[in-house]
Amino acid sequence: MKILYANDLHASGPFPAHYPKTEIAVPKFFEMLKENPHGVDRVVIGGDCVNRGGAEIEEIRWMHAQLEATGLPYHVVAGNHDIAPSQAFAERYPGMEDMEDCPLTETNFGQVFGKESIRSVVHVGAWQLVMISVRDEDTDEQVAWLSRQLTRPKPTLIICHYPLVPSRKDGFCHEWGYSRIKNVIPPLTELIEQNDTHVRAYFCGHQHINSKMPIGDAQQIVTGSVGLATCCYRILEFDGYKIRVTTHRLPNIPNWLDDAMNPDRSTDEDHPTLESYHWGNENERTFEISVR
Repeated sequence: MKILYANDLHASGPFPAHYPKTEIAVPKFFEMLKENPHGVDRVVIGGDCVNRGGAEIEEIRWMHAQLEATGLPYHVVAGNHDIAPSQAFAERYPGMEDMEDCPLTETNFGQVFGKESIRSVVHVGAWQLVMISVRDEDTDEQVAWLSRQLTRPKPTLIICHYPLVPSRKDGFCHEWGYSRIKNVIPPLTELIEQNDTHVRAYFCGHQHINSKMPIGDAQQIVTGSVGLATCCYRILEFDGYKIRVTTHRLPNIPNWLDDAMNPDRSTDEDHPTLESYHWGNENERTFEISVR
C-alpha cells in the first residue's frame, strides 16, 4: 500500500491566484496525481487546500472537483485557510480566515468534503490513520474523540494540520504557527506522549518546511507546501509494521524558494542555509517509521 501525503496547496480555484506560484504548482500536482507515477493507492491532504475556505465555498468546491477527477481514493483535513481556527485570527485576516459560527460539519469545508473530513479513521494493514480537523476552542470535542480512537492496540499515524512542538531549534519555525490552536496543543501533545497510545507519527504542515522532531516516543513530521516554496509531497510505503517515507519535489518549478516564508529567519545550527531550513536535511526527507 502506498499513500501520497501532501498539504498546503493554497489553491484559489476559480478566483485569481493569491500566491502566484500556485498557478504553476497546483496544476502540476493534479496532473501528477492523474498520471500516478508512484503507483499510489490513496491521497491524503493535510490542510490548507485553499486560501479562503470560510469566505468562498467555490474554492472548496473546485478543490473537491480536482480531487474527484484524479480517480484516486482521497481524504482531506482542514487547515486554517480551510476552516478558521479562532475568532482572533479571523479578525486579523479577514477574507482569508473567516470564522464560521457553526459546528465543523456545517462549515463550507464540512459541507463539501463531508463529515469524514472532520474526523475519521482509515485502516491500512497493521496500521490505523486517524485524521482530524481542529479549532482552537474545540467546541466539537475533537480531542475527546481522538482520545477514544487511540485506545485501539494498533500502531497509529495521526493526520492534522498544525505542528504541536517546535519544528526547528531556532529561526521562525521555533515559535511561529503555534498560537492558532494554543488551547488544543497541550491536550493533543499529552495524548501523543502517553506511552500506551501506540502513536508512531503525527503528520502536519502549516509551516511550509520539511521537519522531523520527537514528540514523546513518536515523531512529528512537518511536510513542506505543495503550492509554495518547497513544492513537495511525501510518499508513504506501508510494509507490514514499517513505513518508508520519501519526499519528492514537483518537477520544473522555477525559483522554487523565492516565496519561502521569513527567509531572514530561516537558519539554525542543524540548517545553516535557507535551502536546508526549508527543504530539510536528508534524514528529514527519507526515513522509516516502525513500531516500538
